[in-house]
Amino acid sequence: MLRNLRRKIYKKIRFKSWYRKAYYYHRKEHEMDEIIAKYKTPEEMQDKKYMRKLRRDMIRSLFKYGSYYSEYFLFGYEGKDAEYRNSFITEGIRLSYYPRMNQRKNTDLLENKYRTYKKFQDMYKREIIRVKKNEEPTEENLKKLEEFAERHKTYVVKPVYAAFGNSVRTETLSMYESVEEAHKRYRKYGAVIEELIEQGEEMARIHAGSVNTLRIPTAIIKDENGDPKIQLFHPSLRMGRGDSFVDNFSAGGVSALIDPETGVIYTDGADKKGHSFECHPDSGIRFKGFQIPQWDEAVAMVKEAAMMIPDNHYCGWDLAYSAQHGWCMVEANCTAQMGAMQMVTKEGRKAELEALIAQM
Repeated sequence: MLRNLRRKIYKKIRFKSWYRKAYYYHRKEHEMDEIIAKYKTPEEMQDKKYMRKLRRDMIRSLFKYGSYYSEYFLFGYEGKDAEYRNSFITEGIRLSYYPRMNQRKNTDLLENKYRTYKKFQDMYKREIIRVKKNEEPTEENLKKLEEFAERHKTYVVKPVYAAFGNSVRTETLSMYESVEEAHKRYRKYGAVIEELIEQGEEMARIHAGSVNTLRIPTAIIKDENGDPKIQLFHPSLRMGRGDSFVDNFSAGGVSALIDPETGVIYTDGADKKGHSFECHPDSGIRFKGFQIPQWDEAVAMVKEAAMMIPDNHYCGWDLAYSAQHGWCMVEANCTAQMGAMQMVTKEGRKAELEALIAQM
């Protein structure tokens, strides 16, 4: 009963900026110096006067602008004026935009990875099954999992609700002593189990170890006649590094921005540690000038998907390039992060987003 009450309260306040700021401050209270150390030299860390001033400014920026501590460095806040700092859509304020753009029923739909799959099944172009939380290990349920694993020896396991690439992994049924043991693991929290995407050669060139994805945000606005029109909002390519299967920017990946008209990357790459790259650190492929294959098909897919939920005015669509099927949907993000589109070029997008909202 208490858990259900907490869940109800959380759903009501999760989009409130005051909650996001206060919760982050409380959660990271004892981690501030650890975060600073990722961006500052040991010599700077030893300067007590400088560190006191820096901590105060970071906390002030959190409560005034909503910038989480890593964003303070990634957006280049140090030494910048209020106008510059206020131009960014920070993590502390980001969620407050979504109730202004999207209806709650669609948020519930798109945050559940299996419900999203059922809605856009034709665009996924691969097989996906679900093991429900606390699902009974019936003969039918065990057979479904076993037959899926026979068709797809290696598969992807995702939590039903997850973000930032958390807990996404590849598995095989042979990792478990029995299908019953695997089912027991998956039903503990619930899982979406997906056929592995075999990445097309054109996208594997940039990093073969991860399935590199497009993040294409769409905004449904009104044209001069009042009819719906879809505008892309700073699409990007996200790539993994090293032996990481996950390409997610929040999980150590690299991101670069794509020209929405041509599908050509026009920036260097950047990661969440503040590093910038002219070329991918593993493959050596140069970012600027890289042409995304079949860009028009990718854009057509996200525009079609966006119109399938027309009262959901903003969504971030993740697409992967399959060797067999071309572009296919990976997932939809109704509360998509906006950090990468600002960190790569150190440009705030708040005014642009407000202008779009005014046209919704």
